[in-house]
This record gives sequence, structure tokens and C-alpha cells, in this order.
Amino acid sequence: MSLTDARAAVPILVSHPAEMERDARALTRLALWLGRYGPSRNVEGEDGVWIDTTGVAHLFGGEAALMEDLVRRLAGFGITARAGLAGTPGAAFALARFAPVKRRAVLAPAGEAATLAALAELPVDALRLAPETVVLLRRLGLARIGHLAALPRESLERRFASEASSRSRAGQAKAKTLAEAVLVRLDQALGRTEEPRAPLGEPPVLSERRSWGEPLISSEALVSEVGLLAEDLARALKAAGLGARRIALSLYRADGTVAHADAGMARASAEAAHFLRLLDAKLSQIDAGFGIDVAVLDAASAEPLDPEQTTLGRGGAAPEQAIAALIDRLANRLGAKHVFRLAPRASHIPEQAAMRMAPLASFMESGGLPGAAPGERPFLLLSPPELISVMAEVPDGPPLRFTWRRVAYAVAKAAGPERIAPEWWRQLGHPDVLAETVAADDGLDGEVIDPGQREKTRDYYVAETGDGARFWMFREGFYGAADQSGQPRWFLHGLF
Repeated sequence: MSLTDARAAVPILVSHPAEMERDARALTRLALWLGRYGPSRNVEGEDGVWIDTTGVAHLFGGEAALMEDLVRRLAGFGITARAGLAGTPGAAFALARFAPVKRRAVLAPAGEAATLAALAELPVDALRLAPETVVLLRRLGLARIGHLAALPRESLERRFASEASSRSRAGQAKAKTLAEAVLVRLDQALGRTEEPRAPLGEPPVLSERRSWGEPLISSEALVSEVGLLAEDLARALKAAGLGARRIALSLYRADGTVAHADAGMARASAEAAHFLRLLDAKLSQIDAGFGIDVAVLDAASAEPLDPEQTTLGRGGAAPEQAIAALIDRLANRLGAKHVFRLAPRASHIPEQAAMRMAPLASFMESGGLPGAAPGERPFLLLSPPELISVMAEVPDGPPLRFTWRRVAYAVAKAAGPERIAPEWWRQLGHPDVLAETVAADDGLDGEVIDPGQREKTRDYYVAETGDGARFWMFREGFYGAADQSGQPRWFLHGLF
């Protein structure tokens, strides 16, 4: 009813403006918490959530017990809910919203005949039809799902067509479309047609869960139970011939919130001890709140686990496994982007001659080609090179003195030049060449060059000062060159 009528009926009524966005966010948080009843779930409309409970009900003592637990916990949070459980999403939707019973949880037995019997007395509105379709069905005397299911399929289309006989040809075509939509919804509810659903996240490859009658409060108990979960998941992975690349732990608190922890692995693994080591540091940072009563460990990403040759001598992990375990621990502690190795790239430009790769990725996965190493290279490159002032012999003599970051240096010895020409093929827009621009602001006071101005020939020199400091610098351009405007510039590119 309208707000005015409601206030007239209930003078003490308290009203607040609707906040649809906050409602939607709260419903999404509720859907995340409902993952304790099944890994695949998502929001349904403005006030509902669907959950795929396949393979989970036995953990709660059966489907009826699962539904009672769900409704009871929501009531404890102050949320009045109705639940329907059936073999299809459409039937579960209909039971939850339209079942004329006082019980908050309604269960339909499995099978098409049993599902139809549970839905027969429900109104056709329960089939998630458009309002105009519902009106048309009621006009044809098909007010309940049982009436609709008993009608031959060809007869339904004829009735819709006869209702639209006085309309235009476009109207008759629309009536046929409406009849087809009714049959599709009916088939989905009865399980004759699959109804794909998109969950909140990608369903895990394998999932293991544990629940407890008394919520876990202490960190020691939580670590112990997560260790058992890790063993369960490792056994399931080995039985399937798989190794996890990413695992995700979800801890469902008694107050309706969820804590998450995940870990990635450099190579596929099915070792419970390794899983627990990666999660152990993150478990200590999780607040149990009023207690954790359900824990779920998912293999979010997995791949086939190749058989490995065991050692004939002393036991222990193979070197490759030990390195992979170390990388996993570093990556999960420092962040995956901070653990990498360098691989050569097919470029003779110094700042583009290397690329970052995953620590255990093979060279062939890089897609690059090994580049030559012409001459000595410094251990540190400035990114980008910094402009310096140099006194040198003209036209192409080595540097004699230079100033970098307002400090003057005298060159005692110099070696070079090593000439590096620009990669002319990059200017042709070749699709197989990856152009990368390096730009960084490290807060230093040295003047830097514009990355777009580096397409000139460089002559590199190694300069050593009297106290033994060695610098790698280059002259960009030539003195008196007819094809390049202005004087050449000098840059410091690296430190030995």
C-alpha cells in the first residue's frame, strides 16, 4: 500500500527512505556468507539468493536439516527468510516465494514427477514469467502450474494464437513468443531443460569443508583443523591426479561474516604440509570474532600433476620441489609481483634487453630470444638515464670530466666506445615486436630524458674516476651530423 494509507492504518509506523544500493551490497555480503551451504551461489533479484547445495547436505545431516540450519541462523541475525530446496533452480525459486505453507523451509523430493507434484498448486507467477504473460495465462484459465503442465504443448500455442487472432500479424508473432517463453520456464522448473547459473566466483576445482557444533575460538584449534582440511584436500587432489596452483580458505564466523585467506603456488602441488605452511602466517592475522563454525578449503585452480621420479638415495623433496616451496613462501609473504627472475629479450637496447618472468617459468614460455651480451654491463641501470654535462674530445673522444647530480668527477681511465644503433624496425610498426617505454620518478634531482627522444645512435663508454668508481655513460648523436639537429647529449645510464 502507499505510505499514506499505511500511516493511516498504523499511526506509530516508522519509515525510512529506501537505499537500494546499500540493500544490494548487504545482499551480496549475505550471499558470500551463504557459501557455507555450497560453493556456488549468487544474488537472485533484489531480495533473494540461490545456492547450489549439491554434495553438501550430508554435512548438515540431510537436506531438511541444512534448510532448518540456514533459516535458523538467518533468524538469529534478524533476517526473516523463506527457503525452498528442489532439484532445479526454478522449482526452488517457486517454493521459496510461493509455497502456501507456514513453515519457513519447503523441500521438494528429487525427480520430475515429485517436483511437479510440489509445484502443481502454485500460481503461474512462480514460473518467473513477465506480468503480461501471467495476465494472459489467467485469462485463458491457466492460473496454476498444474493446469499448465496438464495442457498439451501444442494446445498452449494454439490458445495463445487464438487470443491474438484479432490482432495484427506482429501481435500473433508476439503471442507465439510468449507461449514459447512459458514452455521454457516450465521445462526449467521441472528439470527438462538446463538452466545455467553464473556464481559469484569461479567454482573451485575441488572443495573440502568442516563444520563444528561449537565454534572455534583459539588459534591453535583453528590451525589444527585447517591442517586436517589440507590433508583432505591433498588426498582428493592426488586421487584426481591433480595439483593445486591456488588454494582459497574461507572461514565462516558465527556472526554472519566471512574471513578469507588464499595462497598461490609456482608449480602444482598436492602436499598438505605445503598448503598449511602457506596459510599458517595468514591464519595468525585472522580474528575469530564470536567463533568459526565452518571452514572451507578450495582448490581454486589446479592442473594435472605429472608423475615424478623419486630419489634412490636419501629421502626428502627433490631440489625442484624445494625451490618451488621456497618461492611460494616468498611470494605469499612479499607479494607475487615482487618475486621474479629476469630473462633475456630480443633487443640490444640495454634497458629493454631483459624481461620479468615467473620464477619457475621455462625460458621457452617467455616468448623471447636470447640476446647477445656485447661488452661489459653494469649491475645497476638508471631508469631512465640521467642527463649529465661532459667535457670530451671532439668529435668522438672519451669523456675527460663530467658533472652528475651537481657533483663534478674527473675521469682517470675510459674505455669505449661501444656503438648501439636504434632498432629501426620498431618504427615500421612490426606486429611481432613489443615496444616498451620505461618511465620512472625516483625522487632524484638528476635531469632525465624524454623516452620519446631516445631514437638516436648511442656511443657507450666506461669511465673510471681516481678513487675507483666506475660509470657507464653514453653520447646520444654525433657532433656535426647533417641528419640530426642540435648538439649531441650525454647521459649516465649505469653504475658498476
